Amino acid sequence: MRRLVTGNDDQNRWICFILAITIIVFSIVWYALSRDIHVVISHLLYIPVILACYRFPIPGLIFTLVIIGGYLGFEANISDNYQITLDALLRGVMIFIIGGVVTYLSLYLRFREKSYLRLLSNVDTGVLVTNKDGIILYANPYAHGVLDRRDSSVVGMSLENFAQDKKELADYLLSCLSSDTRASVTELNLKRKDGFFVPVMIVGYCEKQEDVILTITDLSEEKWMAHELATGKVVLKTLLDAISEGVFLSDTFGKIISINKSCREIAGWEEGMDISQKTGFFEDRVYEELKKAVSRCVLEKIPLTLYLDSDTSPSNRYYELILTPVPDDGGATTRVAGVIHDITDQENYLNKIKEREEYLRLVLDGLPLATIVIDPSHKVMSVNQALSMLFEQDVLNLIGTSDHGNLLYPAKERPMLADLLVNEDVDILLEENYGGLFSSSPTVPGAYEVIDFYPHIGDEGKWIRSTAARLVDENGVTIGAIETFEDFSTQKQAEEIIRISEERFKIASHIATDLIFEYEQVTDRISWFGDIDKWLGLESPGRVSTLTGWVTLIHQDDVDRIRNSFIQHVLSGDPISEELRIKHRNGQYQTWVIKAVALYNAQFQQIKTIGVVSDISEMRANEEAKKKALVAIEKYIEQFAILGDHIRNPLQVIAGYNDLQSGEYKEKIALQISHVNRIVDQLDRGWIESESIRDFLRRHYGISENEKF
Repeated sequence: MRRLVTGNDDQNRWICFILAITIIVFSIVWYALSRDIHVVISHLLYIPVILACYRFPIPGLIFTLVIIGGYLGFEANISDNYQITLDALLRGVMIFIIGGVVTYLSLYLRFREKSYLRLLSNVDTGVLVTNKDGIILYANPYAHGVLDRRDSSVVGMSLENFAQDKKELADYLLSCLSSDTRASVTELNLKRKDGFFVPVMIVGYCEKQEDVILTITDLSEEKWMAHELATGKVVLKTLLDAISEGVFLSDTFGKIISINKSCREIAGWEEGMDISQKTGFFEDRVYEELKKAVSRCVLEKIPLTLYLDSDTSPSNRYYELILTPVPDDGGATTRVAGVIHDITDQENYLNKIKEREEYLRLVLDGLPLATIVIDPSHKVMSVNQALSMLFEQDVLNLIGTSDHGNLLYPAKERPMLADLLVNEDVDILLEENYGGLFSSSPTVPGAYEVIDFYPHIGDEGKWIRSTAARLVDENGVTIGAIETFEDFSTQKQAEEIIRISEERFKIASHIATDLIFEYEQVTDRISWFGDIDKWLGLESPGRVSTLTGWVTLIHQDDVDRIRNSFIQHVLSGDPISEELRIKHRNGQYQTWVIKAVALYNAQFQQIKTIGVVSDISEMRANEEAKKKALVAIEKYIEQFAILGDHIRNPLQVIAGYNDLQSGEYKEKIALQISHVNRIVDQLDRGWIESESIRDFLRRHYGISENEKF
């Protein structure tokens, strides 16, 4: 490795050495030729030729030609006629051939040496060549990189300058020098340019006490990876011990290689144990199942799940064991990973769910409303007895199927409400399938109801009200839908009776001469049944649509009385019977009679007031006219009485004079007086009868004795 061929060291010395040898050889050749020694002496010229062509191939070949020329010159100079003999030419050719062969060998060695150097420059291992004293003679790029000397060469520096422990390095070099037949290996720390030490592995070899060849491998990454691996193992073990699930790793025969703390506590296993070895934590049959499961997992290369029972406590514990095959790079199963965790709470929870489901099923069967529950895939989850009674057929066979739609729609005209609610875009689906039929439920938020007639149910068909709502979990995810069915036929019949009654009421209110009103006490609203606009001459009934607005048309002398009557009616429930005067649009007042009673709900609470209004304006006008006529009649009667007195008094005077006088006209005058008296008597009898009539009128028509025309 001294690079005797391609190295530049001692190049000037080589030139001087070759030139000195050449001079000595030429001196000997000249001397020999002068003594006529020609055959052997030319072999001395091989020495400078071989040295020059070996050390300097191309210049050495030129130097060979110079030597041959000098030799031939000596031969010509020695001869008598200055001619070169054929033997001399042949010896010159032999010298040139020797120089050419040496040049070829030198060039070949140079090529091989450069190939080796390129190889050493590209290997990922540092190569150093030092002498016995540790002076670096050669270093490849990787060695420069390990020592962080890429920008400067380490050739010529002592390896001790990089060693952390110089004594250890010296002992190692000494062991290399003393071991000619084997390589020495050690780990050292070499200092980088930045002052940090790099752990390296050095393999040294020295043959026949020459230079030491060292290979350097940077162990930084391996050391770091080893540290990280060790740290990772510690962290992994810590993490595995921290989790509640038991985790273990076994070989293909079930022998545990590694195990965490939870697995030890759950199953009682330890490293080195066989998982089929009985520890008393499980029933005896479980261990045999474990052994078979491991073999099956290895052979079939599939994960397996086992459910184990523990009998170590009065209350049974339940565990789930998952075995997973672990393959190597070739796909062969070499390990089995197992995870075991306590599922007792889960099992107990599932048992509670089953009990709750059974309880809910019993509750559902006890509900008077026919009910069906479906899941998101439109499968029936539950039905109750009321559903069977309503549809008059067995419904238990619907559970687990999607045939529930035949209950309402045997011809599959449309899906049921519950089927729509488990889908997306519920509003669009409702409009497409139940347009004009569905409405939001007034009692259940987010629920919808449909009332429709189904002629195929029962003998005469049934009106059924369907109410459906979506079922969601605590996260708002749809888990199903519930739909209830209620026989609405009786209510529909009642509604029809009420509708007919209301129609009759409306017809009667339009035909009747009286007005009917309905007063809502909460809203103060009055609904009139009859032509209230015509009665009051209004353009619209808006002014009298509330009690407050209606009161503004009542005569001011009657307002307080009417308002107090309504207040008393609301407070006590007493009927209303009042007479009032109300203003017409033309400014005239009409006389109305109001009779109203309270309407109660099922809780005996007043909800409305129903009343009748009669217009007695004409009757009151007639009564007033009669009063005026009777007053006039009474006056006339009194005048007739006075007139009788005025007639009777003169007749008495005339009768007296007629008795005192005699004559032929006495009897005629007396006859006339008697006739007039009879007429006055008739007037008196009429007066007596008029007094009885007057008493009747005073009693029944309110005519006072002092009333005058």
